[in-house]
Amino acid sequence: MKKNKLYTDDPHHIPGYVGYCPQYKYRFANTFGATTNNLLTEPDESTAHSEQPILRNIHPPEELVQQGISDLEAYEQSQASQTIERRQESLGDQKLLDPVIPGYQGYIPKRDNHHFGRTNAKVCRASIAHFHHEHDDREGYIDSLMTDTMAQPRHRRRHTAPEFISKDAPPPTMTMYRMPAGAELRYFKAGYAGFVPRWRNHQYANTYQLGTRISIDEFQHENGMRDTRRDMPVQPLSVREPTPRTPVVPKVDYSAPVYARDNGLVPHYTGHVQGQMFKFAQTYGNSTNTVLPPID
Repeated sequence: MKKNKLYTDDPHHIPGYVGYCPQYKYRFANTFGATTNNLLTEPDESTAHSEQPILRNIHPPEELVQQGISDLEAYEQSQASQTIERRQESLGDQKLLDPVIPGYQGYIPKRDNHHFGRTNAKVCRASIAHFHHEHDDREGYIDSLMTDTMAQPRHRRRHTAPEFISKDAPPPTMTMYRMPAGAELRYFKAGYAGFVPRWRNHQYANTYQLGTRISIDEFQHENGMRDTRRDMPVQPLSVREPTPRTPVVPKVDYSAPVYARDNGLVPHYTGHVQGQMFKFAQTYGNSTNTVLPPID
């Protein structure tokens, strides 16, 4: 039966489809269905699109039909179950079993490739089988690669050229701190982010090259002085018995007055003032000027 012209030819996307459609933003003056139909049916040279359609093919291929298989989904699930059984027997896998317990929150490899339009058991079964097939294919590829490599004639090892070392460069074991004083290369290059001893004493009004040179010289001079003092013989100190001493108790003058008698106290004084809590409507200086005399 011929399809009505009012309907868009298949395949096409239904209006409201929010998935990716290649080259759609460059097409104009046509309906959404007609535009997507043109994009899906055009040859690959003009529009790059996947060979696999969005809707999964539910019909088995011709070679399976000849074998008497009519349900493609059931056939794929049975093949996946057999693969998982072989995996369990050969590897002893006790986690990726068939069927996977509903609610299992662990990692299922390749699960993101099979999670549309299926139950959890079918998704897990297809994912584990997909992962096992990829693992076998990778091992076969590695074995074939090793076989091809061993079959190739072995070449003689080439002699590498000696490493180039500049005549002006210091020896690899010679550091800035071991160079003699006044050496031409006794400085750090600009941009060096490591620690430079005594750099803070000479970092102003000097270039980085001159400042690091002076800092290293000062540091080496201090190290030389310390080494010299370390090699000097130690003079033993005479040990004398300590003489007993009487403890000295400091004398405290308690006769000094706490409050001034001729003027008030300075504002914000935090000490105790006798009767201050009962005085009002005066400044702090005037209220403390008439304080009661201290008790002797």
